[in-house]
Amino acid sequence: MKTQSSIESGLFSAYWDDGLLDILFGCAVLVTGLGWTAFGALAVVQAPIWITLWIPLRRAYVEPHAGYVRFSQSRRRRNTHNLALTLALGVGTLALVGAAAFKLDGSDPGEFATRWVVGLPALIVAVGAALASLLTGARRFFIYGLLLALCALVTVIASQEPEFSLIAAGIPIFIAGGVIFRRFLRNSRAFEDQPAE
Repeated sequence: MKTQSSIESGLFSAYWDDGLLDILFGCAVLVTGLGWTAFGALAVVQAPIWITLWIPLRRAYVEPHAGYVRFSQSRRRRNTHNLALTLALGVGTLALVGAAAFKLDGSDPGEFATRWVVGLPALIVAVGAALASLLTGARRFFIYGLLLALCALVTVIASQEPEFSLIAAGIPIFIAGGVIFRRFLRNSRAFEDQPAE
């Protein structure tokens, strides 16, 4: 027999399976990459806006099909704790990447930065994706993080600009989110169309 805690854990995992967060994450990465060509690093400023759209879009497009879930107080506390931990790890990772730019490679920091800085934006986003995977339990965000890290490496090896890795990773992330969202809508409509017993 399943306990309330195990049912809630399963529900929490399924909570992220609609693909909407994937679409918004893909948009944030892709638009940052496209904007980088015109505005440079300032293109990052728009990225948080996509994530803030998640709640109203979820209410409009997901909850009418999946319903609204209010998790227990202990789950909400755990989520708050995990979010704080995730943010702290993200800031710590950013600080480590900055420190590594000056300490690693045994070469002049300017030379190191020149060679590797083009991959840093995608690497930082990759760490964020991996942390999102830990926070939500959605393993596909870890895969998105690996994709971003791979694109960062290719960008460095191919001597491309930072936007190359963001665009190259943003497109498949956006498409994957669209496929997941479409499947969610199709499955929810099929469920809604079943006759009541």
